[in-house]
Amino acid sequence: MIRVLIVDDEKIVRKGMISFMPWEEFGMSVVGEASNGEKALEFLETNKVDLLITDLSMPVMSGIELMGEVSKKFPHIQIVVLTLHQDFEYVQQALRVGAIDYIAKTELEKEQFEDVLSRIVSLMDQKDSLKRNLISEEKVEEANELVVLYSLNLQREEAKLEPALLKRAFEADIGIWYWTDILEKEKVSVLEGLSKMDPTLEYALISFQDLKGMDRKSILQLIRGYQKSGLFYDFDPSLPFQVVQSEDVLVKKDKREAKQDLSKMKEKWLSGEWIYDDTVFARMCYELKSIRMPPIRLTRFFYSLTDEWNRLYSRILPEPITIEDFLSSWFHFEKWLRDTREIIKVINTKTPFSDEIHDSIMKAVTLAQQMIDQPLTAGEIARKVNMSSSYFSQCFKEIVGQTYTDYLREIRIERAKEYLRNSSKTIQWISEKVGYNDEKYFSRLFREHVGVLPSEYRKIVP
Repeated sequence: MIRVLIVDDEKIVRKGMISFMPWEEFGMSVVGEASNGEKALEFLETNKVDLLITDLSMPVMSGIELMGEVSKKFPHIQIVVLTLHQDFEYVQQALRVGAIDYIAKTELEKEQFEDVLSRIVSLMDQKDSLKRNLISEEKVEEANELVVLYSLNLQREEAKLEPALLKRAFEADIGIWYWTDILEKEKVSVLEGLSKMDPTLEYALISFQDLKGMDRKSILQLIRGYQKSGLFYDFDPSLPFQVVQSEDVLVKKDKREAKQDLSKMKEKWLSGEWIYDDTVFARMCYELKSIRMPPIRLTRFFYSLTDEWNRLYSRILPEPITIEDFLSSWFHFEKWLRDTREIIKVINTKTPFSDEIHDSIMKAVTLAQQMIDQPLTAGEIARKVNMSSSYFSQCFKEIVGQTYTDYLREIRIERAKEYLRNSSKTIQWISEKVGYNDEKYFSRLFREHVGVLPSEYRKIVP
């Protein structure tokens, strides 16, 4: 019996799938459900699950983040993602990190239930078979070089690869093929074939060197692990073939896994200095890349930054700054960052304030976020950014679009909502964490702005 866990923040979707799909007919049984990624992980700690069906867009922990945790902690669990049509680019990332299939929510019609479950069971069987046969040849352990072809876009383009391109290649995983003894002329043939394909479909041909002494399992971990992070940073579309030392990959992995304090980095990106100074921008890009944080975390980090940039420039932005759910490489990410920088540069010329004033207001916003639990007045913040109180208030309102007091109240209420949704802490504890020592005053203020008391809000949110 295949044990299934369903994760979706919409209760009606979960209940509908559990109640109406013919699970037993396909040897399946739904053993649990969860409304977000964290609750799913809690369930997995104490229950046996073979198949995880998860939504991608969820609060607390996204489906992509959940998949990453499940792959590390419960590698035997196979994953299928739920999605809407407009999430299709996000699906690419899900397939890249290990999903065997996706279900469009429009498929959840009675007539299609059997087709959906039949397809999933078939793919699970194929995946199990693939795992049993992966890199079975002992040649792998004998090779000093392994040439690996990676797909950076997993939206069915592997089906478009000509069979001749993959002659004598083994498939290591979805979107990964390798050769243990490829000839130079074969490398040339693969590169020539890739160059004739649709340029929007990106592939990287990587030669891993110095593999002697590594067993089959270690080599598999190396090439799969490289796909998840190292490839993102190393890929350069101008270099169709790259050589990578396996030792360097392992060293960078160790550095990447060290915990990083991103608060200071966030403060830098919220300041205006990088916008106006090319040298500062180049240095900050270098520092960011050298951390080599997982691409999902990098995207999440800049999601929060775009929220602040949009808040600061909401009155003069022609449209909100956005970041794609999935960027295939650092090359594309850095291009997005440069484009965003130019947008902010242009819109800042539309306000009467200098670059230094914009920088000071950005620093004030950062301080307000960092010191949200402290009773900081506008005057105190003004002194911290070296501005007079009256001029600071004028500039803050003109640039941010609301007074400092209103902005502070808004971010405190939003932070309180996060605590209420994602923790079981007392109202008094939450009140103090967002800068209000008086629980009654906080509750009254919360109701004025949200419409319900904090205790009531906690009951009605999923």
